[in-house]
Amino acid sequence: MLIISTTDYSNKEILYAEDFKKMIIGAAYFFSREKETINSLNVFPVPDGDTGTNMSMTLIAAAEGCLDYCGASIGELSAIAARRALMGARGNSGVILSQFLRGLARGLREKISISPAGLSKAFQYGVVYAYKAVSRPVEGTILTVSREMARGARAAARNDHKLDRVLEEAIRSGREALDRTTEQLPVLKEAGVVDAGGMGLVVFLEGCRTSLRHSLGEILEMGRLSLPAREAPHQAKEAPPLQLPHPYCTELLIKGDVDSARLRSRLEPLGDSLLVVPDEQLTKIHIHTAVPDQVLKVCLACGTLHDIKIENMLDQHTQSMQKKADIEPMVTLPARDDTAARRSGIIAVSFGEGFRDIFLNLGAEEVVFGGQTMNPKVEDLVAAVQNLSGSRGIILPNNKNIIMVAQQVPGLTSKEVAVLQTRTLPQGLAALIAYNRELDFKENLERMQAAAGRVKSGEVTYATRSTQVNGLPVNKGDCMGLQEGIIRFCGPDRQQVTLDLVAAMLGPEDEIVTVFYGREVPEDEAAALARQIEKNHSQVEVELKYGGQPIYYYIIAVE
Repeated sequence: MLIISTTDYSNKEILYAEDFKKMIIGAAYFFSREKETINSLNVFPVPDGDTGTNMSMTLIAAAEGCLDYCGASIGELSAIAARRALMGARGNSGVILSQFLRGLARGLREKISISPAGLSKAFQYGVVYAYKAVSRPVEGTILTVSREMARGARAAARNDHKLDRVLEEAIRSGREALDRTTEQLPVLKEAGVVDAGGMGLVVFLEGCRTSLRHSLGEILEMGRLSLPAREAPHQAKEAPPLQLPHPYCTELLIKGDVDSARLRSRLEPLGDSLLVVPDEQLTKIHIHTAVPDQVLKVCLACGTLHDIKIENMLDQHTQSMQKKADIEPMVTLPARDDTAARRSGIIAVSFGEGFRDIFLNLGAEEVVFGGQTMNPKVEDLVAAVQNLSGSRGIILPNNKNIIMVAQQVPGLTSKEVAVLQTRTLPQGLAALIAYNRELDFKENLERMQAAAGRVKSGEVTYATRSTQVNGLPVNKGDCMGLQEGIIRFCGPDRQQVTLDLVAAMLGPEDEIVTVFYGREVPEDEAAALARQIEKNHSQVEVELKYGGQPIYYYIIAVE
């Protein structure tokens, strides 16, 4: 049986596994309600993998892990939550949050329950692990907020305060630190907002504290999450499979103009843990259901279906119960002298059917769907590595917000994995072209990184909000031309913005301009643009290719 504290919440002195489960599951629910507010704090006016969405989906993964646990150890439960959060982490903010949870798990390791002082110490571990995840920590971010939260918790615990007071002080200190972020980062000050990741961490902890006031049943009902039937720890190996009311985890993408609110209302009666994540012409669906066929039927009425994945969670639970959940060690070193280790495969992260085909045709063994607004989770990249035919892999993230996610993979697989820090799709393509199967692993990495560094990358997209960036006024809905992620041009005419961008990117030594047009750009319009570039710059060769990417009208490569 789970140990459940009967102490009044305001005077609670010991935190048990049941309490921790409520905190994580409840925080995931409360966070989902606030994620759009957090998303709105993203100051850069480009549609991207929003902080609130990435952190929310990372928390949902942790909550699902908690639902599977039926034991009485807060140490074991926190390790499961941390591991599931890591595997489900999306974007930089999601990875940092997962590492904070990993640090908590380190502080709670081998504990059945925890005191206020013990929780304060676990917070400090959380901060250490979060800082380790970032190569160059910057003040005014989620890291600053996490550090001040830990300080607040430690001060309260030293005064022998109850658990509620420790959490209250951590939140208060975090909010004060959050308010200061506006002055610590110029980009936040220019936009007049606080850091989105820092706000997310405050919301997470507020959700944890609030959840302790409710029963687990109330939280599950509010969050529409299903709780597996409980079994005593000593019966775990002999007990029959758990009976889940919604055993099939169903995920898919819908391509088309989807009314997300109407679709959500039609899917809600079919299961729980529902996510409907819209994005232009692509909508991601996640639901736990007993009738996946009906889910697919409802979704099919909205558009074409892609990347369908249906997994039996009963099977997953059975497998997880056979292994002790332990967050460390995560690394299994590969055999360096094995013959298979000489073979390596390329994994590219990409979005758009045109780009996918290009990467595959150039020799990528695996292409993982992901990019702006649809960051892949760590688990997606681990699965791609495991699918490689050889024992070595090279990951091309091709997006700055996916690099940190990719960097978690080497510690989660027995294969030798290297992550090239490609920040754009043109960099990824240049790196892949430079790959030579006849060269050894290290030499290939050096050649690929050098090739990625030589290509210039440009993007043309639309502004999601009116603002001012580095003195350049940006109006919502206008087209923007970005060079290496920096906004250079803004205006209502996307063709003119693109022409201005190409002119700014070209140097005297450049010879080739490749234009990848997106799914929203008609082919004849793209062809006319290519002809105009040739006319304006007769010294370069212009190539036009269909990228099929959402979000970006054009992606430009200059070499």
